[in-house]
Amino acid sequence: MTDSRSIQSIIIVIVVAVMAAWLGVAVVTDQMETLIKVGGAGLLITCVLLGKRVWLAMIFLSAMQVPLIRGFGTDQLGQVLFIGFSLMLIAIRRLHLQFKVTELEVWIMLVGVMIAQAYLRNPVGLNMFGGSTVGAKPYFVAGLAFCSGWLLSWIKLPASELRWAMRLTLLGTFVGLPISFIRHRFGGGEVGEMGSISMVNQAGGSTRIPLFARLAEILSRLVVSYISPIRAVLSPKWGLVLVVSLGIAAASGYRNAVATVGLTYMLGVIYRSGFGAALLSTIAGSILLGALALYNIAAPLPGNIQRALSPLPGSWEERHVKDAENSTEWRVEMWKAALLTDDWIRNKYLGDGLGMTAEELRRLQSLSAGGRDSWTGAGGLTIQQENMMLTGGYHSGPVQTIRTVGYVGLAVFLFAMVRLAVHAHRQIRRCRGTEWEPVAYFFGIPLLVLPIFFTFVFGEFSQAASLVFLGFAMVRLMERNLPLPEWKKAVPEPWVPLSRRNAIGASNPG
Repeated sequence: MTDSRSIQSIIIVIVVAVMAAWLGVAVVTDQMETLIKVGGAGLLITCVLLGKRVWLAMIFLSAMQVPLIRGFGTDQLGQVLFIGFSLMLIAIRRLHLQFKVTELEVWIMLVGVMIAQAYLRNPVGLNMFGGSTVGAKPYFVAGLAFCSGWLLSWIKLPASELRWAMRLTLLGTFVGLPISFIRHRFGGGEVGEMGSISMVNQAGGSTRIPLFARLAEILSRLVVSYISPIRAVLSPKWGLVLVVSLGIAAASGYRNAVATVGLTYMLGVIYRSGFGAALLSTIAGSILLGALALYNIAAPLPGNIQRALSPLPGSWEERHVKDAENSTEWRVEMWKAALLTDDWIRNKYLGDGLGMTAEELRRLQSLSAGGRDSWTGAGGLTIQQENMMLTGGYHSGPVQTIRTVGYVGLAVFLFAMVRLAVHAHRQIRRCRGTEWEPVAYFFGIPLLVLPIFFTFVFGEFSQAASLVFLGFAMVRLMERNLPLPEWKKAVPEPWVPLSRRNAIGASNPG
């Protein structure tokens, strides 16, 4: 053992020396290329040193959500590294997996089957470096998340690593936000609506700042992981974090962000303080909202805050309320056209897949060039609406899922999300009052929010599927590795009449 460690140390010293010499020469020639190479080499060395804990690198990189090249991001990079290094560890028998099929495995497999059938029925080739809606890239991204989730769910690991997963999720988010902002500011690529970092100007005079939406979500998860939101109000430290999360959720300009943070805190209150406290917090929130509305009359709030709060009653300016209402009506028009006609979804039962057909691509190119053939413009939709529908951007989880995997796939996917939420709930109950409670809340609360948010607020199938696959892995890790008794459903005692109970007690005095 000592000899092997000495040899390992010598190899590391030699590698570091060679890299240092190369770095000294390379920095002089091409600094940017050198930084990329050094970063890649450092990441590989980190994965080697992590060994069986390489899954933590995937957790960190997934939390960063920094776009890299051709639409791929750090989350896909982390999954590739995790799968690649894990397979090597399995090959040399350093990583042992434990297979067990439970209800969750069945639901996750059914979701994978629905995605596979959509691909087989609507083949889009094998080009995974095309656009986000052309070629096999969306299937490759979903497949990576699917394989990563399955592989991670089979790993037996020390429970302490789950705490590190929580810490690295927080660290990855706080590191990734400024990097994404810098990358976008100085020539970054496109990312999803809620994943973008830029400020988006709206017609109503407001702005939307996705960076704030992500930051508010992670801060709200942090609060409910350690303390009841009601008690947090009385704590200087946690109260500040709670107020900041609510403030930046409103400042983001996204109604979605306000809904996510609100649902997170409401679930935190229910779990930690009960339904009575949830009712009291609702009343207190209504009073606070009323005070904010009165303040808005005297000193109007910024447009982005008014837009984010527009679904709630208040004295918000008409232009911001109208802007939000128009946005909703704009989406409803697309949903009606997609579901009530045959112009946009060919097979509503099994879906049209994640990519576009050649005909849809031709129509999209025609619209981009400013042309409109006799087929497009059906139902009086705008060019922007047609663009969104051709690329699958329906701004609705259920409608976009019907377009992808049909009504059958939607039913399977919703049941999978609900059952995953049930298992997350069980882990929260199982960990209550133990040292593992923060971990259960941190990874469980988003899975409880997901089916509500996806169905009624905002959703995208491919993104939600990735969250389901990796959320499934985290729930299974908690079920298998936490040093706690397994969760069991409480069985109520059979009802016995009082007279009989007295008789039983008298016959058993001891």
